Amino acid sequence: MKKIGLALGSGGARGLAHITIFEAFEELGISPSIISGTSVGAVIGTAIAAGFSTKEIKESIYNKLLSKTGNFWEVFKNSDFKKILDFVDVEIKPGGILKGEKFLSYLSEEIGVEKFEELKIPLSVVATNLYTREQAVFDSGDLYSAVKASYSLPGIFTPVTRNKYLYVDGGLVNPLPFDIIKEKCDVVIGINVLAKSKFKTHTEMPPAYEVLFSTFQIMQNSILSEKLKHVQPDILINTDIEDVRVFEFMKAEYIYKESKKYKSELKKKLDKILK
Repeated sequence: MKKIGLALGSGGARGLAHITIFEAFEELGISPSIISGTSVGAVIGTAIAAGFSTKEIKESIYNKLLSKTGNFWEVFKNSDFKKILDFVDVEIKPGGILKGEKFLSYLSEEIGVEKFEELKIPLSVVATNLYTREQAVFDSGDLYSAVKASYSLPGIFTPVTRNKYLYVDGGLVNPLPFDIIKEKCDVVIGINVLAKSKFKTHTEMPPAYEVLFSTFQIMQNSILSEKLKHVQPDILINTDIEDVRVFEFMKAEYIYKESKKYKSELKKKLDKILK
């Protein structure tokens, strides 16, 4: 049996596509030998590596986040803080406006393991060392400090202190970390969920937060584009899910639906390799 590595990329709410696309593995009755993830890819990768099915992951997301319609920022504007505060705890302080500890507690409670070594599938998580400006790969020890570091979007979430260094979002250095597991498996698959959509017009003035998030996505696309000129995964699934902003997790059902064609694409390519 071939050893298959699965790399799950960053991309905010679009990262929910990872869940549907992973159904290709379940339908073929196979499991990856190793998983790597950056940002939202690290979060979804943790759940998969812990042994959760895609059905269980989707049910958890629905129960905790989707029981009331409306996108993330509309919830903020409507002053319905209860649902948001179940996941994040606002704190205006140096480093970022959100600590993000409540989401981390939720993740820990749902998954039920504390260390990388307790996972059923080996996992590697990418973050960025804020001071050395270099990639950091975590695959042992405390799981959740590594995952939080990986999704700590600069200026939004406060950096994570680990090993006497500060770490922020792994998308700054490696938005699709297939290269870090390429030598550990026979076949490596990369799932790219970065945004490709543009603003509706050239003159439309977007909110400040959208400018920040879009700039971050532009940078990640540039990093990945240059990286792919030098090294490629054996299977690369490029998604293009339109009209989803970084924090619009409320659009989960739409994202799942739009992801089905990419699941079919991966399933065909996987099936061909396995045969």
